[in-house]
Amino acid sequence: MPYLLPTRSEACIYFEQVFDVTKTLEYTNEKRNAGGPKIGIFYLFLYAVTRVIAQRPYMNRFVSGRRYYQRNRISYNFIAKRQMADDGEEVNVTMSFSPLLSLEEFCTKIHDHIMSIKKGSGTGSEKINATVTRLPRALIRFAVWGLKFLDYHNALPRSVINSLPFFSTVFFTNVGSVGIDAPFHHNFEIGNCGIFCAIGIIKKEHSVTADGTVETRDKVKITFTYDDRITDGIYCARSIDMVRDLVENPEKLEIPLELSEEQLNNLQLAKSELNSACP
Repeated sequence: MPYLLPTRSEACIYFEQVFDVTKTLEYTNEKRNAGGPKIGIFYLFLYAVTRVIAQRPYMNRFVSGRRYYQRNRISYNFIAKRQMADDGEEVNVTMSFSPLLSLEEFCTKIHDHIMSIKKGSGTGSEKINATVTRLPRALIRFAVWGLKFLDYHNALPRSVINSLPFFSTVFFTNVGSVGIDAPFHHNFEIGNCGIFCAIGIIKKEHSVTADGTVETRDKVKITFTYDDRITDGIYCARSIDMVRDLVENPEKLEIPLELSEEQLNNLQLAKSELNSACP
């Protein structure tokens, strides 16, 4: 497959799903009213994805240099705004998570990390971007070519991989937070992230039940841009069904995740990633 479809763009599958989050919103509102860590739909969705990847390790594979790799961490990238305005500065947030974290620990980790970034001087990717964009165009082209060349030959230093948003399990965009619906987003050819997920705005929808009554449900459109080389479509679709079940029935996320020795071996997470609660 990496030889027949050498780029992510030509290997893309676009997949749209609609989740019923009526029960989910009730759950997050109850948690918010009870105090404790902030648990929103977006955080809950990321946690559900983490749980599923832990049980479906092929979703954490990637293709680089026409070779297959199993990622040794579950990491996400998403955009946060320093201020919620049209001209508000955007910040790339890249974090890795242990699937053994509880929902409260998971949400606290994200919230604290985002707050520290908003108050701080910027992330590694911001600093690299600020440096590179000051260069002449010819040097920028050379720098990007060099990055892709080293990545193809598996020669990038860990510091660069950890600083850039293109080396993650899933790239998320929560466009619903700014009041728009989920688009089909492109994947990046640079780096190794093979899954792009867009989460749209929550809408009220009316539907007729089996007994003829009309009910109103809260629903959200979620789109996936998926590198078909990672694993087959059935495996991916069943994984998304598992995410849907957890998001629509969030009480299941309170049950501690238990992974067998075989599952841990298949997941191949670094010990520091499995046990760490730090970004």
